[in-house]
Amino acid sequence: MEEEIEEIIEEEGEGDFREKIKKIREELKVCRKEKEEYLAGWQRAKADFINARKDEEKLRENFLKFAEENLLREFLAIADSLELAIKLRPSEGVEQIYSQLRGLLKKYGVSPIESLGKKFDPLEHEAIEKVEVSEAEREDVVLEELQRGWRLHEKVLRPAKVKVGVLKK
Repeated sequence: MEEEIEEIIEEEGEGDFREKIKKIREELKVCRKEKEEYLAGWQRAKADFINARKDEEKLRENFLKFAEENLLREFLAIADSLELAIKLRPSEGVEQIYSQLRGLLKKYGVSPIESLGKKFDPLEHEAIEKVEVSEAEREDVVLEELQRGWRLHEKVLRPAKVKVGVLKK
């Protein structure tokens, strides 16, 4: 490399050589700047791709988690009928079927919303009727559950239909 530089100096003179070195240094500076920009752009694109892949995996997990939602809603109608049958005419056979159904629902992440005696929550309860109460501690409390509410994992699948206490004025 040094020999080549010496040859250039002899051929073109020292003044031209300094100009060429200055020009090459400027070109090198531009190349380095472009390299840094390309590297930074590539790193951003790689990070965006990794984040997009993670987001896609989360979406896929949620899709699978809630894919059976419509089917499970239909099972809830059967559960309601079985509960009513047990209340009207309890029999061991019906109770066994209901127990199996509850086990199946639990397997898929469906759980009942406990409402009776709890504070009214519009995200989990649908107030069908308001009942006047004289005690302040029973105000905004679920007094009766008319239809059980259900949750699919952490999401409300169907709110409970309830009667809620309202303080007498």
